[in-house]
Amino acid sequence: MALEDLLYPLLNTYHKLPFWVKNMVGYVYRCIPNQIRYGKFYKQYIERINFFQNSGNEKTIIAQQKLLLDSVNHAIRNIEFYNNYKEISNLEDFRRLPVITKDLINQNKTIFIDDKKNNLALKANTGGSSGNPFVFYIHKGKTRSKEKAHFDWYWSQFGYKSGMPIVMIRGKSLKNNEVFEYNSLDNKLIINSNSINKDTIAEIYDQIIKFKPKFIHAYPSSLLIFTKVCKAFTKLQSFDLDIKSVFLGSEGLTTDDFSLLENFYKANIVNWYGHSECLIHAGRQDKEGNFKFYPFYGFVELLDDNDNVISQPNQLGRIIATGFDNEVMPLIRYDTGDLGELSENNKVLDPSYTCLKNIQGRDKNFIYLSDDTAISLTSIIFGQHYKEFDYIKELQIEQYKKGVIIMSIVPLKTFGNEDMILFKKSLLKTVKENTLTIDMKIVKRTKKTPRGKHILLIQHLK
Repeated sequence: MALEDLLYPLLNTYHKLPFWVKNMVGYVYRCIPNQIRYGKFYKQYIERINFFQNSGNEKTIIAQQKLLLDSVNHAIRNIEFYNNYKEISNLEDFRRLPVITKDLINQNKTIFIDDKKNNLALKANTGGSSGNPFVFYIHKGKTRSKEKAHFDWYWSQFGYKSGMPIVMIRGKSLKNNEVFEYNSLDNKLIINSNSINKDTIAEIYDQIIKFKPKFIHAYPSSLLIFTKVCKAFTKLQSFDLDIKSVFLGSEGLTTDDFSLLENFYKANIVNWYGHSECLIHAGRQDKEGNFKFYPFYGFVELLDDNDNVISQPNQLGRIIATGFDNEVMPLIRYDTGDLGELSENNKVLDPSYTCLKNIQGRDKNFIYLSDDTAISLTSIIFGQHYKEFDYIKELQIEQYKKGVIIMSIVPLKTFGNEDMILFKKSLLKTVKENTLTIDMKIVKRTKKTPRGKHILLIQHLK
């Protein structure tokens, strides 16, 4: 078993240690080679990546299909939900299997778990778009080892090596609500994004400069808060340090926000699509938002509402994922709850790769007008260039009734009635007259998921 899995139950104890003890323990732990820390599957997955990277199209297609067939047939043999299905031998057989959802799994979770491998089950969860977690199980000795190996490879393409100094700006609060904290296990300076404001920004910025990182790892929403506060209260137009790459995952990133960060940090903006269930992973290929899915990680499908495979670009479909390497709770043809379109770039990629664009949450990013029209927040908010965005730290929308939204704003400066009126007028111009009412209010903070991720839209309508 991987050393990381053996020590993981002691992580909370580690965090309670005195600072100097944590530093010493962290330094020693960083010196242990990854293959020892993360076990034999770490090495096996790196070897898998190398094979895919160095093989031709035909071999990679065959290799991915073998991973898919092995994963599915293992589930058919060992998971109660799939026991009545015949083992598969090709993609046609695979696509006869049902698409599963979080709701279906929640109705009877035990029939999706291999009870013979309970000793290898690690409980995990997703925060959910409205803060309601979905509980599932990952495979001890495999899932976390695979994640580490995969991101060591992925980040290494942009100059990062394990142990290099990195600033982390994520959503979760630190102990005692500290503004920042050093994590010696990974040589990270962690910034509490919930404490970034005009009173703390100078101290935070000074600590980052002293730390001299070459990389930043953040939620897009958290880094945007930091960047906007920096620009508003330090008068900086660009970052003082030479940052090689900015790593952004777990949330979407608009084209405008991509440009803002690129201009401020003068660095590679590395954005990816993935999720806590560890089924599929894709790297953003360009500013426009084309994402390439890696065939050695998992298998992705794009389906229409009738579960037919979408093969033409520019047709919105459901992103369906099948993971490899989790024998404890294999999720086969799992509806991620996200939407996307097949990219035109898909035609120029190797056949074993899939490229999607316009990835968005199915319910999370749509509001409904009084005439039942569904409107994407991309079109009403992020597709426009509002001057008010320069003065907004965070924005959150909540909808209980068709045609009415509540917009909560955390401002960077005084945001008075006149500003609200002008902002409302600009927003309402994007929709049909008399189909939308906006209740705008100023708040000190917005609602977050348990992991501290920003929730752009809390949609109560189904």
